[in-house]
Amino acid sequence: MTRKEKDWVIKVQMVQLQSENPHLDDYYYQEYYQKLEKKQADELLGRRNRVDSLKLVTPYIQKAEAYESVVRIEGSLGQVAVSTCFSPRRAIDAVSHGTQEQDSGAPSSQRLQVLSRIEKMFLQLLEIEEGQKDELPQHCYARQQGSQVEKLFQALKTQEQNSLEEAADSFLQVLSVRKGKTLVARLLPFLPREQAVSLLLTITHNLPLLVRRDVTDQALHMLFKPLGKCIRHLTFRELLQGLQGLMLLPPGSSERPVNVVLQNQFGISLLYALLSHGEQLTSLESSLGEPNSDHTAWTDMVVLIAWEIAQMPTASLAEPLTFPSNLLPLFCHHVDKQLVQQLETRME
Repeated sequence: MTRKEKDWVIKVQMVQLQSENPHLDDYYYQEYYQKLEKKQADELLGRRNRVDSLKLVTPYIQKAEAYESVVRIEGSLGQVAVSTCFSPRRAIDAVSHGTQEQDSGAPSSQRLQVLSRIEKMFLQLLEIEEGQKDELPQHCYARQQGSQVEKLFQALKTQEQNSLEEAADSFLQVLSVRKGKTLVARLLPFLPREQAVSLLLTITHNLPLLVRRDVTDQALHMLFKPLGKCIRHLTFRELLQGLQGLMLLPPGSSERPVNVVLQNQFGISLLYALLSHGEQLTSLESSLGEPNSDHTAWTDMVVLIAWEIAQMPTASLAEPLTFPSNLLPLFCHHVDKQLVQQLETRME
């Protein structure tokens, strides 16, 4: 090959790597490299001579409005067709040619619609996260972020829905996809308390369903940390609503929801976190006033959950992500000594 031909091949390859917005177009590489730089900075802290790691550097090539996909090389026998990020060549026919009425009822079409929604919402989330890195005045950033978060929350839970049940089902469809779980986990820290609590209650009320849908992905655990922060801000009434959703037997089902939850790592971790927060709230409220109907409902639920744990074989109980230190003292306050000993055996 001549020097000119080699330069052309290099240019074609480099054009595909060139980007005017690398953090958006090459998000995973940029995030990976930022984490790698932070790790190296921590390891090399205190050293004077820092060794720079290798990083892919692409020359700047001005983006053309129109790119000629057919390249003519002098002296060649034919024409070379190339594909770039600016002028892609379709490799497969990924566009459905059926009518909308024919495809709307198919499960595959519904899944594609959910995936499309998730991709659009992910782009909104990236804008919110990117806004944190921009050096804007605090009041301007807070107003802009609040508007973007509200828009994303509405798209997540209530987009084109006419009732609370349909909105909840739309949210559950997002959580049935691994990337949807990642989206919700990264969005939760940005949400106001009321909106975060509404998502938490929807998750607890439908936890057995989510556990069954997560058998393949095993990705629900990524929601535990952001939901744990949300649980710490629950009122006692909201906490009761979350736990009561786990106690209700779905129509047409013979298996109690709490049994399904106890056999899943995310489910049992979330249940233990709710019980731990409830113990903290009741210990504070007991010193302030007399017990009421909420405390009676709380006691009944704690006894029922303790009985369910004691009846379940040890091998069937999932290992929680964290074990709250006040969980066994909670059961000691509401059940007899023999049941507490059974719980200790199960929880070891």
